[in-house]
Amino acid sequence: MRISIEWLKEFVDLKETPDALADMLSMLGFESKVAHDFSLLTKVVVGKVVTAKKHPNADRLKLCTVNDGRNTLSVVCGAPNVDAGQTIVFARVGAVLPGDFVISKAKIRGEESRGMICSERELGISDEHDGIMVLPKTLKVGKLIQPHLDKMYSALELDLTPNRPDGFSHYGIAREVALKTRRKLKNISVKTLNAKSKDVHTIAKVTIEDATDCPRYMGAVLNNVTVGPSPDWMIERLKAAGQRSINNLVDISNYVLLEMGHPTHIFDFDMIPSNTIAIRRVKNDKTITTLDEEKRNLSKQQLLITDGKKPIALAGIMGGLESAVQDKTNTVFVESAYFDPVTIRKGSKELGLLTEASRRFERGADVNAVETALWRVINLLQEHAGGELIPGIIDEYPGKFKPKSISMRRNELDLFAGCKISDREVKMILNGLNIKHEKKKDHWKCTPPSFRPDLEREADLIEEIIRVYGYDNIPSATNYASSYLLEHPDPEKPLEDLRNLFSAFGYQECQSNTLQSEYWTTIHGKKSIAMMNPLTEHMTHMRTDLLPGLLEALDFNIKNGSPDLYLFELGNVFIQEKKGLSGMKEIPLVCGLVHGNRVSLSAHEQAKTTTVFTVMGHMDRLCMAMDTSTPTFEMVEIKGYQQAFTVCVEKEEIGVLGMVDPIFVKDLGLEIDQPVHCFSLETNKLIPLLTNQQKFATINVYPIVERDVDFVFSEEVETGVVSQKILKQNYPNLNEVFPIDIFRHKSVGSDHKSVTFHFRFQHPDKTLEDNEVSSVINKIKRLVLSDFDAKLRSSN
Repeated sequence: MRISIEWLKEFVDLKETPDALADMLSMLGFESKVAHDFSLLTKVVVGKVVTAKKHPNADRLKLCTVNDGRNTLSVVCGAPNVDAGQTIVFARVGAVLPGDFVISKAKIRGEESRGMICSERELGISDEHDGIMVLPKTLKVGKLIQPHLDKMYSALELDLTPNRPDGFSHYGIAREVALKTRRKLKNISVKTLNAKSKDVHTIAKVTIEDATDCPRYMGAVLNNVTVGPSPDWMIERLKAAGQRSINNLVDISNYVLLEMGHPTHIFDFDMIPSNTIAIRRVKNDKTITTLDEEKRNLSKQQLLITDGKKPIALAGIMGGLESAVQDKTNTVFVESAYFDPVTIRKGSKELGLLTEASRRFERGADVNAVETALWRVINLLQEHAGGELIPGIIDEYPGKFKPKSISMRRNELDLFAGCKISDREVKMILNGLNIKHEKKKDHWKCTPPSFRPDLEREADLIEEIIRVYGYDNIPSATNYASSYLLEHPDPEKPLEDLRNLFSAFGYQECQSNTLQSEYWTTIHGKKSIAMMNPLTEHMTHMRTDLLPGLLEALDFNIKNGSPDLYLFELGNVFIQEKKGLSGMKEIPLVCGLVHGNRVSLSAHEQAKTTTVFTVMGHMDRLCMAMDTSTPTFEMVEIKGYQQAFTVCVEKEEIGVLGMVDPIFVKDLGLEIDQPVHCFSLETNKLIPLLTNQQKFATINVYPIVERDVDFVFSEEVETGVVSQKILKQNYPNLNEVFPIDIFRHKSVGSDHKSVTFHFRFQHPDKTLEDNEVSSVINKIKRLVLSDFDAKLRSSN
């Protein structure tokens, strides 16, 4: 939100520079920065247009002469509103405008131009560029424009947190400044004339269907309003706050919104022939055309303002086009209401329509500000639109506001603050926050104001005291203490160990969004959990699998020139196994994929494409690192996989791996042409294995002896089974056995294969001799030949 510093001065005395004010508000919890910096406009001055004639060589350009206080210069200008006698903003040659745009002398269509007559967009004030910026004639020609712009348009850009609806206004921010600086806060003054008269009830009626949806609704009727331009001071203030002027009626409503933070709406009362305003939920209503001329479909989530029959506005969100004020509007109905925040938030999310009104209502407006806002709009309409109030106002208030009492204990305040804040200081802060309080023996009994719905418990009050007291006034701690279980000081540590292992295998970690589209979450046939208030149509359900997110990341990397990837993600998936909350299951998983080449192409080696055996090798290495048994793999059929295997460790299935089905990739709307191999493991089953005690072994400095042996097997024999059989014999000094090559040819038989096994030997205390290794190799040959009906092909 943009806050005009000049506007703030109406409510509180400001002595700080814009930068100092931004720092103060940031320390109070309102992240701020200066929106406009006019200090660089050193060669931009107040100028006067002496003449403005049609350019001799261009239909849409004008050839002007401008007095800059020193000289009269020739300037070519394309703005349609430039005219002789105007006081304007003139950028001399050499001036630097926002965006590092340097003004230089130029020839435009054969005519010399020595400077620029500036629009608001060129000065960074607004997006207005249809015409030049015309200044008041009271400004002295030749003076730097910076002081004038600083006064009129100096502003702060605030990034407000959702829990502070009171900060969405100039008055709310002024209240914070007054609180921090201990200066007087000036109230918003309104004139309430004939408020108790019943005349308005004879021509207008308000009904509320449900007090929960609309606890309070106020209205008033004014005759003989004149629609026209707003006064200059209002236009300038709206402009400084980032709003453009439309007409006096619309501007007045927007002005009050920005001034005190409470949304109001003005209806053309002649367009409500029933003279009835009825607030209710959607029933048989199908659509409404809103002020932005968009036809919107309605659902049960929306709260409507109706004329007793058809909808004329989306309550708390946007008015309807049919009842909007027009140039010929004569009689208006002014609305000021308090709507239930949850109802407005759900309706806004359902429609995908976020407005300045809904932004405030859904965070919690001030039910007691409804009347002040109404009278403020009435007063401005009387003053600047000639409106004549029908005596009396309508005030339907079925959901009376009941303030909450909260106890704040002295010992808790001291504990949270870490220092002693005096009772006198606490009293001043509570008074500044408009919190009614009564000091008891060891606590304060507090009642927060209606404009602070975020103050719900003791911790909130303590946070407010510390915030206003100043975080920089809290002394730094010199030691820290905390309590934790000695047995499990960090329950997340096993996950960190898992991250380190996959990083060691060459994987890079991804973090994809937990929310996905309904199509993505149900593509596996699993039942997903829908969000009540989805952010977008692509984030409506909680994910049921980690693989789609990884594939999306892979697709992005391929398109950006990085096809060789190992990716993994640690995260939770959510499945609706049964009805209700108890039927929702959250499963922690680790999922990974490999794509492209596993060895980069270089002058010395050829690239090797990743396969399903790459992933199997990683699972084997994972089990080895966890000091558990070698994993086994059994082929299964799983939707989304072209080829899939279960991964079992110590007879327990911990996950699956395989080759992703290209059709599945295509159905996700991704463009991945080469094969993708992946794995998905249950984290809860891995963590117990990760907690195995790690064994330390000294580094063996003696040489490794390697041997290769070729065996011919029947096709049915699995190489993994052969390796495990050999290792189980515990042959002396044999450390590793694994196949390195499989050869199929008619020379070994049509239903046979030749497999090369690699053996590694190493003694912990000496260098092995050849006869020691050969004796073991001979035993291995005899074992394999007898137990697997194999034949010996050759050996090295």
